[in-house]
Amino acid sequence: MPNTMITSSATERIPAHVPVYNMLYAGIINGIYKDGVQLPSETTLSEMYGVSRNTVRLALAILNEDGLIQKSQGKGTLVTYRGNGETLNQSLNYNPLIQCAKEEIESIDISFNYGPPTEVAQRRLGIKATEIVLASNNVYSFGGKPVGHSFIQIPVKHINDINVDLHSEDEVSTLINKTIFEMAAKAKLTIRLIFAEENITSFLQIQPNDPVIYIEEVLFNARDEGLARCKLYFIPDKYEISISM
Repeated sequence: MPNTMITSSATERIPAHVPVYNMLYAGIINGIYKDGVQLPSETTLSEMYGVSRNTVRLALAILNEDGLIQKSQGKGTLVTYRGNGETLNQSLNYNPLIQCAKEEIESIDISFNYGPPTEVAQRRLGIKATEIVLASNNVYSFGGKPVGHSFIQIPVKHINDINVDLHSEDEVSTLINKTIFEMAAKAKLTIRLIFAEENITSFLQIQPNDPVIYIEEVLFNARDEGLARCKLYFIPDKYEISISM
């Protein structure tokens, strides 16, 4: 990324919707909310968890991206979880948000923090709730406009193995956007077309319900240890995505 401008910020604050997401995710995975069951309304959930409706809405948007729920006209929000439908593939070994852009990415804006893993990260990466992960939101731009966004979680234990200085913004950026992909021996991929909700419209500066290509890529090393969970969002007309199997 020799010509790419990197801007970065770090924060210790965990977004308010994450604990709500964790509790709903656990309820779905553990069968409290079964396939086809209607979830409580946003108002009810906000009262249950003591948060705003907007916070609940963000948590539901991410559950929808993960394929666990779906909004149904006249029926509310239905659970659609039927088990693990991911496919094991060879790793891309590069960040497609950079490599597959139709024009060269000119800038990457990174905001990261450290904290305990979400419920879904624990399951996808095979890590414990007591472990610490680096979590980073990254916005990729060219022509002065965002074209892609990623949310990447990396267990700190793997960062320690490669001697990255976590106080260096340049080294953290290289880790997130290059090194972690190159380290992967294989990956699990999930690819969907989704419609943008508030959790990504603010990053991509697009309108609610605009179509977005969504790829979840869970990276593994040669010992089948989870290296990273990468949630990748692409504005469709800004990318040409090719995956070799």
